[in-house]
Amino acid sequence: MIGLDLSTRPTTEIVVILFTLLICAVMLITVLGITVQKAIHPEVDLSKAGDAVFNMISTIIGALVGFISGRAYGRREERDVIKNDTAK
Repeated sequence: MIGLDLSTRPTTEIVVILFTLLICAVMLITVLGITVQKAIHPEVDLSKAGDAVFNMISTIIGALVGFISGRAYGRREERDVIKNDTAK
């Protein structure tokens, strides 16, 4: 699959990669559709479509940042627990 070695990656990373690829494909198709529509019918107002694309991008970035920060916070907690257990 596009030169990615998914066998050594954790499941959560695979989910994030596949989610990102899916969103990129949908966004690409949407933007190409808007561009073609604007070329065929220049009189049509497509500002709502542009706003929808912007909102999708914002939501996706927020979800990915939240996911990554949650994983980092969980790893830090795990590291603190291990450190406290070995200190006893």
